[in-house]
Amino acid sequence: MQITILGSGGWEGIPSPFCKCRVCQKAIEDPKSKDSRTRPEILVEGDGGNFLLELSPDIRLQSTRFNLPLIKDFLISHWHFDHLYGILELHAWSKFVMDKELNVYCSQKTTDWIEKTFSHIPKNVITLEPYKSFVLFGVTVTPVPLYHMQIRDADVSEENLDNTFGYILEKDGKKIAYLADYYKIPEKAVELVKGADTIIADGTYIFNDLFPDKPTQNGLKADPDHMHGEEIFKFIETLESKEVVFHSITHLSEKNHDELTELLPPHFRISHDGMKL
Repeated sequence: MQITILGSGGWEGIPSPFCKCRVCQKAIEDPKSKDSRTRPEILVEGDGGNFLLELSPDIRLQSTRFNLPLIKDFLISHWHFDHLYGILELHAWSKFVMDKELNVYCSQKTTDWIEKTFSHIPKNVITLEPYKSFVLFGVTVTPVPLYHMQIRDADVSEENLDNTFGYILEKDGKKIAYLADYYKIPEKAVELVKGADTIIADGTYIFNDLFPDKPTQNGLKADPDHMHGEEIFKFIETLESKEVVFHSITHLSEKNHDELTELLPPHFRISHDGMKL
């Protein structure tokens, strides 16, 4: 099982639209640097086929930049723009070029969103049940529910949570956990993730205490749908993983890849586009 992080950025990507911060300017000046980040996308290479975690709006760029083979299977964490809306990019491609429907695996709430918003796109939506494992190209996949959108799930019990998914991937004795955006994780999910060889975890608001005093940063420091700052590190440490790689890196800290890396504990890493695990 080979894992490649194709897109390591947060919802805006880096460089972000109209942004003049030092990180975005560096990414503009050097598009091949680790600070140039597309939106979330992870390639999983299994036996006889590959699939993607997320359907990034940057999939056109990612598929050409990394010369990806034909892929028609996608595991989606949730229905937010940066994790799903690449489906619009693949509409004509799947219909006229591949002549096959996309296979989209996701939660019930994401299924509902897809059927409502993208009813015009031919696709095969496979609604997954929380904690029910299945095999895709030799990789055992277990969807685990996460609390991510307080306005929708704050009052939902852990037993009924079915909106945002993380995924546990297992093959040949190795376990990798992908934890998409979240502010809390059910205890059952925590127990399944514990001890993973690698956790790919949401890093949107790491080091938010170092954010510059600017309107954008100040307005997002208390975003209730994600963990923040030291809370992230304290929680991740309880998962007892051998390695932690942060995804969804934003420009909000105005620190570049190397500066963020220097601030991390030894077994933590900052992802970048093209990173192989």
